[in-house]
Amino acid sequence: MIKIIKYCFLFVAVLFITSCGTREYLGFEKKKIKLKGERVSILKELTVNDVAEKKSSTEIILEDAISISNWPQSYNSPSHLSVNHISDSKLNKFKYLVSGAGETKSSKILSQPVIYNDLIFFLDAKSNVISFSLKSNKIIWKKNISLKNESNHDIGGGIVIYKDSLIINSPYGQIISLGILKGEINWKINVDTTIRSTPTIFENKLLSLTSSNKLYVLNADDGGLLWQHQGIFNNTTLIDSPKVAVDENIVIVPYSNGEFFALNLNNGKEIWRNSFIDLEVKETTNAFSDIDAFPIIKKDIVIITSAIGKLFAVNKKTGSKLWTRDISSTQTPLVNGNSLFIVNRNEEIICLNILDGGTRWVLTIDDELSDYKKYIWLPPVLINSKLLLVGGNKKLIVIDTYNGEVNKIKNIPNFPASSPIIVKGIPYLMLRNGDIVKIE
Repeated sequence: MIKIIKYCFLFVAVLFITSCGTREYLGFEKKKIKLKGERVSILKELTVNDVAEKKSSTEIILEDAISISNWPQSYNSPSHLSVNHISDSKLNKFKYLVSGAGETKSSKILSQPVIYNDLIFFLDAKSNVISFSLKSNKIIWKKNISLKNESNHDIGGGIVIYKDSLIINSPYGQIISLGILKGEINWKINVDTTIRSTPTIFENKLLSLTSSNKLYVLNADDGGLLWQHQGIFNNTTLIDSPKVAVDENIVIVPYSNGEFFALNLNNGKEIWRNSFIDLEVKETTNAFSDIDAFPIIKKDIVIITSAIGKLFAVNKKTGSKLWTRDISSTQTPLVNGNSLFIVNRNEEIICLNILDGGTRWVLTIDDELSDYKKYIWLPPVLINSKLLLVGGNKKLIVIDTYNGEVNKIKNIPNFPASSPIIVKGIPYLMLRNGDIVKIE
């Protein structure tokens, strides 16, 4: 009996000494510091792709295909709603039209060209604004907007048409109005920092968002300041900057720190605000929380997507959340009819029901088309009720809108700088080498 008691005592003593907490207590091991935060299985990703979890069986309804005669601003609309374009193009060949300066390591093209009265205007990678006639196939005028002693950081900027003027957001911290016919300066103002985003025009108001998260709202006729709004500066941001969306009397402003606001168009008063990241996460991480995709407004629904892995639909008037999906994109979704089409994680195209966010179909993009995700895919456009997608490793893809099947794949002469624009049934595409081509 005494032996049994001794053995039991010895067993308990060994167990006591070898246990983790006791070894730390006795000084055999350093005390472990429990890390804050949620425990996640190493076999499970932090952000789960849930595209198959919520499905929608509703019918895809697209708007009738139409032809438009001008393209005055990016997405041809202040609300960024997509048009179903009608076109006779077979999407088989690329015809060279004109060239500007191509991209380098220190210069990037981030905006679409614009078209007005058969003139195409574009901003190249050296901050040259070029006017080209689509009728005579000649350059009408060319003007450089870089500053004399600062000509080495031509990243972004953008242009918009207003009446008989061309208004430019300059990467050198200026907003400039030029005459359409000759390129003479109408007015020019300096702002606090660089502008990489494209301006938005609504009625006589010009809205420009700087890289420091400040929104300037100007009178487009004379450049007079109407009001401004300051967001929180974010020092971990991607290169792209979003374009502000406007519908009725509401401005949707996306800031690079993950916040987005609804402001009164007339006076800049805050209507509501929302964010992709709660306060606790904001204070403990420097992760990219950028909103680089343009917000989209369709009636009372606002669509916002972020690089952090969330796609939101909120009520335009109240900011209340309608639905959320775990979808990550830096590219603006295509919204038409009752559907939303988006590039997710640069690896698949997803069709969602805009009313509840339910998935209709998912198309995985072949890795070889983008050299195994080395190159990005740009926002899709709608042409003859088909999805047209450019990007990847110099590829053009035509996709069946109703079932997600690939109908056509073509090689592009160079990497695209922006999605195609379609005017009078003709698709035009700007390339990163500075060329503009017509897709025939």
